[in-house]
Amino acid sequence: MKNDPASIAYSLQEAHAVIASEFKLLEDHEQVSLDQALGRINAVTLFADQPEPSYSQSTRDGFALAGQPYSLSSPHTSFAEFQISGEKAAGCTEEQELQPGQAYRIMTGAMLPRHTARVVPFEMCLERGSSLSVPQEVLREDQLYIRFQGQNIEQGQRLITAGTRLCPDHLLLLAENGSQQVRVCRRPRVAVICTGNELIKSGEQLLCGQKVSSNEVLLASLLQEQGCCLVRSIRVKDHVKSIVEEIQKILVQDKPDLLISTGGTGSGKFDLIEQAVVCLQGNPLYNLLKIRPGKSTLFARIDGIPLFALPGPPPAVRLLFYELVVSGLDCLQGRAKAKFASSQLEDAVLTEPVRLRRTGYLALKAARASLCNGKLQARPARPLEPINAIMHLACTADKKNMRKEIAKGQQVKVRLLSSLRCLA
Repeated sequence: MKNDPASIAYSLQEAHAVIASEFKLLEDHEQVSLDQALGRINAVTLFADQPEPSYSQSTRDGFALAGQPYSLSSPHTSFAEFQISGEKAAGCTEEQELQPGQAYRIMTGAMLPRHTARVVPFEMCLERGSSLSVPQEVLREDQLYIRFQGQNIEQGQRLITAGTRLCPDHLLLLAENGSQQVRVCRRPRVAVICTGNELIKSGEQLLCGQKVSSNEVLLASLLQEQGCCLVRSIRVKDHVKSIVEEIQKILVQDKPDLLISTGGTGSGKFDLIEQAVVCLQGNPLYNLLKIRPGKSTLFARIDGIPLFALPGPPPAVRLLFYELVVSGLDCLQGRAKAKFASSQLEDAVLTEPVRLRRTGYLALKAARASLCNGKLQARPARPLEPINAIMHLACTADKKNMRKEIAKGQQVKVRLLSSLRCLA
């Protein structure tokens, strides 16, 4: 990183490296019940206290059979004969033991009697009173219809690593392990500052020349999605003193872990965020990126608190939140820092052409991704359409030909958003 952030434009990869170096893991954790843990970040690596299943069990309604020796109904028959000696229902905790030639009627999920060699489903047997006939060919099959103790999870096996965002499957594992609570990282405390003379609150009378401050709602929902605590969300006029005073108030009263601002990051007369950072004796770490949208994006530290200063247009805020802010939040919560490396991008086939400006900068495009015949596909998102991916499109600079089209069928890089990462 250069000493003068105004003298160089950072690539997205360089920006991620700067962000990773400036965010420190939140050391304070808390215990929460499993029903409150969905979406939280697991703080410590967890191991199985018991095997799963905790006992060997039948996977079908049928008969638990002892192993050889067993009798044949006649020298020329293909049936083996067993004596039905008992019954095991699911939930029965009494332990029984099979002797050679014996069978127990058993239900799905029931604990196996000791010395059970296999379970044979009802439909494969012939029951006559207390006698059971089983075809010998069935006894030679590999399928035992048994789920053995520890077959899914062995005692002491790692269940969930630290830094994992807990999903329903994780909570199922913990519940089956006998856990009632889990230690999670504290939710990052985030404050949002939306700058602009034109901004009004949603629901207020909209006059000509004014805009609804939709970034407040957008960022509140994005932060909630990332498991954050929004401690304050405000609108501030384009005035350096006002911006400085509001940031000072937030730092003292709300004690945030992160600041996010929107608007005021360009080079115009009323783009004042960097001036406010200087007035607050903050440390700008970069103020120019080789990406569009987001060229005029500032990352700074004020009194030790990181600040992401994003542009004003909500579409740009949304893209840059996923590309920049989420990487910082992941570092705060101990999630993998390498997730946002270029190697984590997925290859997708473009299903619609895309036109780009030849700027020499990386173009970020809101996208819709889907799977077709096992292959990842992507196309530009249409107006009013929710996005589930971001396309990364490189385009060289060319003053003579300012436009470039990436044709349908070309392979492009995409970043799948949290709810769609399982696609690839």
